[in-house]
Amino acid sequence: MNQSVSHNIQSSMMLNPPSSHNVLERLQACLTPPLHEVAPTRAQVRSGAYDRMMAHCMDEARKPAPELRAAYEECVRVTTVHSRTFYLSARLLPASKRQGIMALYAFCRVSDDLVDEAESPGESGQALDDWAALNQCPPLPTGGSQTNSVAAAWADTRRRYAIPSELPNDLIAGVRMDLTLSRYGTWDDLWLYCYRVASTVGLMSMYITGAQTMEAVPYAVQLGVALQLTNILRDVGDDARAGRIYLPQEDLARFGYTEDMLLSGVRNRQFSNLMDFEIRRAHALYDAAWEGISMLPPDSRLAVAAAGTLYRGILRKITCSQYDVFHTRAHLTFSEKLRALPGIWWGTRSMS
Repeated sequence: MNQSVSHNIQSSMMLNPPSSHNVLERLQACLTPPLHEVAPTRAQVRSGAYDRMMAHCMDEARKPAPELRAAYEECVRVTTVHSRTFYLSARLLPASKRQGIMALYAFCRVSDDLVDEAESPGESGQALDDWAALNQCPPLPTGGSQTNSVAAAWADTRRRYAIPSELPNDLIAGVRMDLTLSRYGTWDDLWLYCYRVASTVGLMSMYITGAQTMEAVPYAVQLGVALQLTNILRDVGDDARAGRIYLPQEDLARFGYTEDMLLSGVRNRQFSNLMDFEIRRAHALYDAAWEGISMLPPDSRLAVAAAGTLYRGILRKITCSQYDVFHTRAHLTFSEKLRALPGIWWGTRSMS
């Protein structure tokens, strides 16, 4: 590859396209800081008493009401069924945060399923409208449907952790994009989609796990984009069979790989170069996001680091399969995840 082409490709890999600047400016204006406690004395910091006291107080204050127990149990069930990686990562959190994170996952899962499982775009749009309305006026936790249970638990989580309404609204707007868009022209276009359906999840998680500074926001955004891009690369084949192409059209053109080739599942040199480029972009996003984990409380770092690192492992699996995303779905086995945890734990221990 000649030097000018290489330079152009590196420039096109920009991790922070124009959409990102617009989003971050808006977030700066609308986000409130996560809940903070009173600053400890030096003696309390040295003894560790303050951390233990505050952890206990926050756990007690953030325990859900007994009548919501069944609603939160439904969120755990949804998480267990649909995402083993997310469930494993959530189990590394303290109990009160773990419940909130699983309620968040269940909210996202229901939002996504409303589009994937509907028979027509019109039906999906109405279902999303109804879901958004339900989340504005959540039901009482009296049992009933899975949707009502998840809405009740999620409303309680939003209240207890003071999660700004702009974030779940942005997520639903991202899910709604799948009703009208099946192609993305540029990385800038795809970045906005990734922010809405994934970075919002990272930002809402930040309110639940706690962030020591609002400087963590850009890192949470980058991690979300990295995770969603990983999803897209893993699911290229499944999406193609559904008539969807998330990979930017400008990237297909850059590597001489056509839409017809992708829809037909053609694996050639052009496809390998395209996938290698997108995987390198995803790795760069993970690298850029890592510093933000040190801005979380120590009891939350391992869970977030595990989620990011284990999902990043999917990229290695794709590469090892010689980019065969049309016939295999890259994933880590449970034993591979367990073997990775000590190294992830050690990496978080070295954070200041």
